This record gives sequence, structure tokens and C-alpha cells, in this order.
Amino acid sequence: MQKIFLSAVLFLLSAVAYSEGEFKPYKITPGISYYSNEYSTEHGVSQLGEEKNFEEVYQNYNYYEAVFDEQERMVVFKAYKRGSIELSETYVYEGEDNGPARKIITSPDGSETVVEF
Repeated sequence: MQKIFLSAVLFLLSAVAYSEGEFKPYKITPGISYYSNEYSTEHGVSQLGEEKNFEEVYQNYNYYEAVFDEQERMVVFKAYKRGSIELSETYVYEGEDNGPARKIITSPDGSETVVEF
């Protein structure tokens, strides 16, 4: 009886672990800032690392912020160094395509560079 119970528990736990891997761990709310202490770049688009709360990342030397739109596409990405913005990227989308048409990179001095995709 114990073996059957243990097998059932392990089966249920593996099913839960599998289903969690298929979905995002949180629901993205448009216009709200999300933070991480890591990021990556894929095809010229910055990707926020594992989400953390602001209190966790603010204590780090470098941290990153992202804001998403209604289609869960990143529209703003900011890199901070010691609490000051080092880099800001604004993504512009045209139509329903998931990829950005261009990004506008703003440096700390306010100068802008436009990158077309």
C-alpha cells in the first residue's frame, strides 16, 4: 500500500513540475516594471532574466528593468548602474508581428541611436 501511495505522489509531483515548465511563472501586466539582476540579448533585443522584486535588485551594482505592452512584448528596457540609468532601449512595433521594427537606444547623456530590424 505504501508503494502505491508513494508512486501516486511521485506521479502527481512530476505532472505538476512538467506543467509549470510550459507556462510563465507570472502574468505580465502591461505598463508595470519588472526587474532582474541579469539579462541577455537575442537578435538585438534585450531579454530580462529571472524576475525579482525591486528590493532584491536595487542592492546590486547592476540591475535591469523591463516594461511590457498588452501583447506581452517588451517596450522599454533599462540598464542601471549604481541606481543611475546607463542605457535605455525603447522598442517600436508595427502591426501584430511579435518582433520589433526598431529600437531607440538612449545613452545617459540623452543622445539617441535608432536601430532598424
